[in-house]
This record gives sequence, C-alpha cells and structure tokens, in this order.
Amino acid sequence: MYIFWITANHPPDTGGMARSSERIVNGLRDRGHSVTVLHLSENDYSGAADNGLVVTSGSRYQAEPERLFWQYRDAMAGSVIAGFGGNHAGYYAVIWARWLKRKSLVLYRGNDFDRIIHDLKRGWITHAILAGADLIGAVSTEMATRIRTLRDKPVLYTPNSVEPAEWTLLKTDIARSEKFRESMGRPEKSVIAMFGDLKSKKGLDIAHALFTTYEFQERAMLLTVGTISDMMNEKLASGLGTAWFHVPFQKRENMALYYAASDIVFLPSFYDGMPNVLLEAMALGKIIVASRAGAFPDVIRDGENGFLFKTGDMADAARTMNRALNMKETARAAMIESARKTIADDFNPSKEIEIIEKGIAEYLG
Repeated sequence: MYIFWITANHPPDTGGMARSSERIVNGLRDRGHSVTVLHLSENDYSGAADNGLVVTSGSRYQAEPERLFWQYRDAMAGSVIAGFGGNHAGYYAVIWARWLKRKSLVLYRGNDFDRIIHDLKRGWITHAILAGADLIGAVSTEMATRIRTLRDKPVLYTPNSVEPAEWTLLKTDIARSEKFRESMGRPEKSVIAMFGDLKSKKGLDIAHALFTTYEFQERAMLLTVGTISDMMNEKLASGLGTAWFHVPFQKRENMALYYAASDIVFLPSFYDGMPNVLLEAMALGKIIVASRAGAFPDVIRDGENGFLFKTGDMADAARTMNRALNMKETARAAMIESARKTIADDFNPSKEIEIIEKGIAEYLG
C-alpha cells in the first residue's frame, strides 16, 4: 500500500508527537508499505528528499500551502493521504485527498482535539477534519466516543505505544539514581514524580495540594522534571520548601535516571491523551497514580497495574496516593509485574502498527 504521511513536526524535534510519528512510519515501512513523509516544519529547515522523506520549511508551508499541493501532487497520486495530528497536517490531508479523489486518515493524539475544538478561532479546523476525513484515529476510547458524536464516518481507537526493550533500568542508572536521591536532601522519603511540560492541564495544582493541604511533605518529596511556569515555581517553592526538587527539561536519553529515582509517578491531568510518560514509567516498573482523564483508564486497571482517582478530586487523589504509599512489598511487586506485562502485551509498537494497518485496510483499502 502507498501512504503519503503528513506531519507538522520538525524532524530534529525529540518531542512525543515527533517520536510517535517516526515510530508509526517506520513500523508501516517494516511491514512492506511504501510511505512518503512530508514534514511541515515550524522552523526554517533545509529541504531534502531522501528515503521517502520530504522536508519543507515553515515559511513555505505557511505562506504557500497551495504550492505544496502542486509540488507533491504526483507523490500523493495513488496513495492513502494520512495526517498525523488534527492541525495543519490533518487539515491538508483531508483537503488534498478530496482533490485527488483519494482516501484520508487523520490521527488525533491529545491537545490537537481537546484544545483546538474549544478554540473559537481555530475550532473550525477540527470540524472540517471530522466532516471530511474518511477515517479518524483517536488515542483514547474516551476521545473516540466524543468524536463519534460529531461524525457518522468511522472512528478507530489507535493507542500510543513504547518499545519495552528501550525502557529498562541498567545497574548504572540505579546507582546514579541513588546518588541523585541523596542530593535531593531527604533520601529516606518516598519520591512522587511528575514529568514533562507541566502546564495547568497536567494538574500540578493537585500535587501542590497533596503536599500542603494534605501534608504529604511529612512522608514524601515531590520531584518535577520538565518545564513549569514562573508562577507555579514560586507557589511550589513557598508551599513545599525542601519537600520539592525540580530538574529542568531533559532529553529522552537522560530520563532513565529520574524514573529510577522515583517511587511513584503522578499523573493528575484534568484532560490528556496517552502520554509517553505513562507508558515509559509502567515499562520501567514504576507505580502509577493517575486521574481518570483521557487514556489513563484504557491502560490502568485500578489496584492491579496502577491506581486511578476521580479527575480533579483532590480528596480522592489524596486517598489514592495513600493507597500507593501504604502498599506492602508483595503487593507492590505484583503491581510492578502487572504494569510491565500490560505495556509488553498491549501497548508495544507492533500492536500499535497492527491496529492502524488493519484500520487502513478495512476502511480505506
């Protein structure tokens, strides 16, 4: 099968969307499909064509998108046109597929649906994609259900994945993590960690409440790894004091150290997709405490391979965190094993590609 894949990520980007796009493209190619990739870069980048990859700079695709259509029209002929994300990529995929009388697929991953559809200036993009795409993929069953209320055409649950073999802790990681925990100043305390771009939707306010209103600072430390606002930085510093330790954004290859230093990974999002942090942490055998937002209930079975609490409910979050902190060693070991098995069996790249491949064959072939 021929697939023309459009993504609005800059190729050197190491963000979750870029990694997911690259993983799916490589998986489809490994299964014998011919995939040409058009990257719509938001930054200037020297265009090149190599191994089915076409790159264009931000100035060209934003100022002259019509030129892109004519430039790559022949490359799209005879292909399924796929847009990775409900942004420029998805919108162009739908329009160009219609013009070429081809089938279109758009994969939604999180913010590209949750935020854009509520934006009074950009919401029309989502509605245009939902009306025009022949097949929509959604990263959570909750998102798929909402999308189905807005369109009559097929919607497919297309979960994220990680390669379990890439997320194992080496002895050196563990040794470094022990030194890191000592550097935090309270090595005897449990470490509750949050990772990523910790915007307001990620529930950092709930973490603050756990350590202030519910006084978790007596038994744990909060570790944040990633980016936080200046306002939240001041709030955490004044409210938690030495019970909080922050590490700036880290490259993917450096993350094992901080995962290893964590006892519990906390995901109190108000809304979300299926973040890599969830899958990576479970593959590494970390205890998860998460809200019921987004795809968390698709992955976590409460009390078996992690813990879930009612989204936005601080009291329930506190009760659930207590459950995690009070676990006996045998129960903890069983949960860790279950979490690792969940990722290995159900959220590996092979499973992800199989779902997308079958969806294309069934609805677009």
